[in-house]
Amino acid sequence: MSLDSASFFQYTPETEKTTIYVQTPDGEDMEPCDALLVAQTKQQKLYITLESKRRYLLYTQLPDSDEMEMEFLQDYEEVEALMEDAGLDGIHDGEQGIVYHNLLFLLMNPY
Repeated sequence: MSLDSASFFQYTPETEKTTIYVQTPDGEDMEPCDALLVAQTKQQKLYITLESKRRYLLYTQLPDSDEMEMEFLQDYEEVEALMEDAGLDGIHDGEQGIVYHNLLFLLMNPY
């Protein structure tokens, strides 16, 4: 039995979720995508969308700036490397590492 994604997202702490607004190549707005934080290093955060076709979204802290760069990852090796880096970093002050409860939710609820 799957858990309700909308309910899980609603009760997820703000620091562990994001909503992504995407446009088609023609400039039309698509439905917003909810995403959960699953891994974090000092400079990067990896989110996975809750939509049926999972997408991997990476936020990277730009050097000497408060701005974040956003990109979708399509290469499994990049996702794997970031997950490994987050795991090796461990958890410091509750902010870095792998967010296991979100990752488990995504594994248990593939769609």
